[in-house]
Amino acid sequence: MSSVPSAVLALRRNSSTVRYCFEADPEPGVLPRALELLAKRGLVPARVFAQADEDLLSVEIEVEGLEPGTADHVGRCLGEIVGVRQTF
Repeated sequence: MSSVPSAVLALRRNSSTVRYCFEADPEPGVLPRALELLAKRGLVPARVFAQADEDLLSVEIEVEGLEPGTADHVGRCLGEIVGVRQTF
């Protein structure tokens, strides 16, 4: 597990894949803002899963080929998105 001091859990599945997992308010802008953080860095997620119910949005995003410093930075940025609550 990577040491991401934020509300986002970053799990290393292997040496080149990071999975970001977080829970957020079920607001329409949370997922696009999370994906925008990756797009601004020229990254395309290998996998995205999001599930919403009336009071919670659960998100998992897998990204391949990230350097450890970049992975930590992206995790911190994801944790700063308005509406992100906690890891799961």
